[in-house]
This record gives sequence, C-alpha cells and structure tokens, in this order.
Amino acid sequence: MDIFSRLIQRKFRNIAGERYEKIARRYREFLLLPEELVLPEINSILIPIDRFSGEIPSELYETLSAYSGASVTVVYVSEKRTLSLIEQTLGKEEAEKLRRAKMDFAGRLSREIASRLEKYGLRVETKHFLGSKSDDVIKLMENENFDLLILSRSYGSEVTRTSPVSPVVLKIVQHLERPVIIY
Repeated sequence: MDIFSRLIQRKFRNIAGERYEKIARRYREFLLLPEELVLPEINSILIPIDRFSGEIPSELYETLSAYSGASVTVVYVSEKRTLSLIEQTLGKEEAEKLRRAKMDFAGRLSREIASRLEKYGLRVETKHFLGSKSDDVIKLMENENFDLLILSRSYGSEVTRTSPVSPVVLKIVQHLERPVIIY
C-alpha cells in the first residue's frame, strides 16, 4: 500500500493538493496490498479447446513461456448432447460419422497446439472426450487441481457484438476460484 501512496503522491503532488488525501481515503479499498501483488505459482495449466476456439494468439504462447516446465493439458470436449440429438434424428450411422470426424479434427488441433507449446518448454498432454463443455471443465479444474485455466472467449459457441464472451465461458468463470486467462 505504501508503494501506491508514494506513487500517487508523486504523480499528483502539485495537482490535487488536499484533495489527494480525500481521494486516497475513499479509494483505499481498491488499491492492491503488497501480498496481493505476488504472482501465484503455476505448475499445471488446463486449455480446453473446441471448433469455436479459434487460433491461439502468439502473445499467449509467449506469456506461457514464463511457466516453462509447467505441465499443460489440452482437452477437446465434444458436446455429448449434440451427438445424441444427431443420433436421434439422423441415425446411428450418421452420428458415428460425425463422431469420427470430430475425433480427427480434435486430434489435429490438439497436436498443433501441443507442438507449439512444447517449443516454449512446456510439457503437454492432450485429451479428447464426450461430455458437457462447461461442467466437465469445471470438474477438471476442481478435481485435478490445475493452477491456471486458459479459455478462448468463444469456447462453446460463437461470440456476437452483444455478447463478446460465450455463455459457456461465463458459466465456467463464475464457478471457479482459480486464475483464468481469456483470449
């Protein structure tokens, strides 16, 4: 807190005058304490992906390079309800074709992301399974004790002008207490 007070005093020394004292008292609860400035230790990272996730920006890969040696799990979750609806409407054969196509796509995308992450010194594991995109990510974060979650803003569905973050991402973030990076 002392660092911020000195910084604000130096910045507004000749501008705010006595008003600085009132401002500092009023907004003290919004300033970070020294213990809040400590970055958490990151040893394990979860990156859920799907067909909506899009390209991971190179800046994010560079940011993750700060955690070299950390283990990263790239998981592709295919929505189970979608496949069951397709099976009910089009039959088992069509549902199986779609499932195989999704598995191929998931494998290619996961391998591409994994190879880029490994270039930055991260240990990578890839997974693919059927389930619920939001519920399974929340369970993975809680049960497997990942330190960091990295999500695309469009994970689970496309984003729009009125909704710059997908509802799936909002649900996940609301249920977690661990750090999340949304790209």
